[in-house]
Amino acid sequence: MGYKVAALARNPRNLNLWVLTLCIALPAAGFTMAVPAVYTAVSRFFGVPNLASLLVYSCIVGYSITALVMLMLWHMPAAEALPRARVLAVFYGLVLVAMAVLFANSGATVEAPSDFDDIYGPRPVGGTFLLVYVSAFAFGLGVAAWRSLQFANRVARTDGRPWLRRGLRLVAAGSIVALGYCLGKGGYVVAAWLGTRLPLLSDVGTLCACLGALVITIGFTIPSWGPNLSAAADRLGRARTYLRLYPLWHAMYQVMPEIALDPPASRRDDLRMLRDLDFALYRRVIEIRDGRLALAPYLAPTDETPPPARSSGGSSSGATAAATREAVRIRDALARLRAAAPERQAAPPAGPAARDSRSAPPAPPDDDGDLVGDLEFLGQVSSALRRLSPATATATSPGTPVRS
Repeated sequence: MGYKVAALARNPRNLNLWVLTLCIALPAAGFTMAVPAVYTAVSRFFGVPNLASLLVYSCIVGYSITALVMLMLWHMPAAEALPRARVLAVFYGLVLVAMAVLFANSGATVEAPSDFDDIYGPRPVGGTFLLVYVSAFAFGLGVAAWRSLQFANRVARTDGRPWLRRGLRLVAAGSIVALGYCLGKGGYVVAAWLGTRLPLLSDVGTLCACLGALVITIGFTIPSWGPNLSAAADRLGRARTYLRLYPLWHAMYQVMPEIALDPPASRRDDLRMLRDLDFALYRRVIEIRDGRLALAPYLAPTDETPPPARSSGGSSSGATAAATREAVRIRDALARLRAAAPERQAAPPAGPAARDSRSAPPAPPDDDGDLVGDLEFLGQVSSALRRLSPATATATSPGTPVRS
């Protein structure tokens, strides 16, 4: 809740932040006061035995009403949501009055921080107090679950905010789980009135309340911090791709060092490139492309579509087989190029214009989709090249350039 309070301090007029902060603060306050030591301290401070029970249950009902207001503010304009919020506030006020009157007449004079419901629930007035509380709470949870799913479906159809959709579904799921608390507590009271004590119902209800509160809190907050998870996962995936391409790039670089704009001095230096991951990954793909173009005269012929034009579809086994074939072709081409090194050294050196163009940063590709589409296939080729052993070399003479 701390980061929401900090955000509220920066933007105190934000109604949504106020309501969201209350959605987190009310159940947090309720669970805190339910701790026996705090429960007893509250009663002693005010001089009213078991007053903490009334405050705890008031906070929980208040949360369910505030959650409905929060969902309405997410679902509709503030001008339309506020009149409905006032109706809910009046309802909450009436519930609080009824709970306070029943609590005052419940005869709960013996402090019971851990078993208030067990002691006073079977009594007519104490049980009625609990039933009013769980009924109001169940109403709020049920409407919250329904509105959350309704809004989540709307977001799924019309919006591109996946974390908001996930958060709403978590709120709905947590609300449904928390309904088990209302059923457990209500069932315990009714069973006690009928002469049967079922403490297991109360215990299961408490467990549902704890689990539901956790899920609901995550649901209400995940739209704000969830996108950071997506960004981290995306960056982790790009870093993995960069490292995965190293065997292919390194095999080409050993034979054609001129493909590298700024070659790392060691594997450790290469890992430092992850600090500028976007540029490093872009350069790695471009240098691999340049290397393959330079290998074109030495590649064995194939009837398959060249890798840059490959589709991302197809079966996994077919893509793996194609990547393995391409890795074999590249390895053999590198062997031929290495054998032809004396010829290449005898060739006239590149002019100043060629050297200048090689040292300049590459221009962005015409289609970023082509670059993205290459990554998976190139990663598979790189992995296959790393797995290959010399025994898989073809019988083609390595000293003779092969035109594809």
